[in-house]
Amino acid sequence: MASASFANLKDQTALDRLRTAQACLGSHDLEGAKLALEDADRMLGGHAGSMSALASIATRQSDTKDALLWLDRLAATGLSRNVEKEESFARLKSNPQFQSIATRLKANGDPIANATVAFRLSDPALLAEDVVWDAPRHRFLISSVHEGKIIAVDPQGVASDFVPAGAKDLWSIYGLAIDGKHNRLWATTAAGPEFANFQLADSGRTALLGYDLKNGKQVARFDLPPDGKRHVLGDLTVGAEGAVYVSESIGGGVYRLAGPKASALDTVLAPHFLGSPQMPALTADGRSLVVADYPQGLFVIDLAGRGGHWLPKPHSLATTGIDGLYLYENRLIGIQNGTSPHRVLEMQLAPDSTQVVTWHVLEQATPDLGEPNHGVVVDRDFYFIGNSGWDRVGDDGMLKTPSDAKAPVLLKLRLD
Repeated sequence: MASASFANLKDQTALDRLRTAQACLGSHDLEGAKLALEDADRMLGGHAGSMSALASIATRQSDTKDALLWLDRLAATGLSRNVEKEESFARLKSNPQFQSIATRLKANGDPIANATVAFRLSDPALLAEDVVWDAPRHRFLISSVHEGKIIAVDPQGVASDFVPAGAKDLWSIYGLAIDGKHNRLWATTAAGPEFANFQLADSGRTALLGYDLKNGKQVARFDLPPDGKRHVLGDLTVGAEGAVYVSESIGGGVYRLAGPKASALDTVLAPHFLGSPQMPALTADGRSLVVADYPQGLFVIDLAGRGGHWLPKPHSLATTGIDGLYLYENRLIGIQNGTSPHRVLEMQLAPDSTQVVTWHVLEQATPDLGEPNHGVVVDRDFYFIGNSGWDRVGDDGMLKTPSDAKAPVLLKLRLD
């Protein structure tokens, strides 16, 4: 007999299936969870979290064949899991195939070091989030979630405040994007416990802000209407004509400001279809937006018809946990901080840009990488934030800064 929680699965999205699986596991319905996870893995073209969970379910059901199948597929993603020390896999420890897969999974966590240090910042409480390159003024701009400001940093690492903390209704600063044509810096701000001066009365408030790139003066503001729930306008990108696309990491919507003279945000993708949309990246022709959804993968939005689909890819490519996403010469560069290990990926697109054909890891598990998040392409170099500090943020949203806490670092990779 089918699980009652599984009865309407055919009408569910991939995200619904993942939630169904979680509910089934909570009620010890292993078969219902298995069906939902298999479907999610199929719909998403490979989902590492589902593979890992399916391996655990199979061993609990004493299904050695399926356990080894899903562990082998998980190992192919390059992600790590120390299955040798997990009690649930104890009965497989003498199996030669299991031993081989376990060795691969453990080795997947080994460092891959290609990046060099561009400069180190000095403030471990910054909680650095995003970085952009202001070419005319030859400087990086970096946002601070904890301190609620934007700093300007020269190539030698000398920092100064560009947008100081303390302005009215300015909270954590998350995403940054430059519209050079209109001399504008766009930034997102949100009120939450990650912000040092958070006030409970501001909870749930979030906005898109525009600044003059020359002097840091605020010239535009667009707030999401408050509804009593937590919202975070987070990551954003700017099109060639000045349209701004911004994702809502808590809430799940994707929005657009049609241009510098637009008076309001409009909805590109309504909330709740994506679990936690992160960085959006425009395709080269400007017709589609690829959005990194943290729990599911890479979703492609058709900006003309506003439909969408999951980006086709090799089953072995794990695309969950991507925070930063950037298009460079028909390649996608992804900063993956929601996986073990943390890593930077390069994903080669097909000539028509409709699918990922190959992928490899550029950087992973190095001391300076820590928990990375966002980056920026400058000519043929990719600069990105390492040791952001997010690994020191607790479940309550509070940043811990012990005396030995590392300050963020800007790392640099050459893109051949």
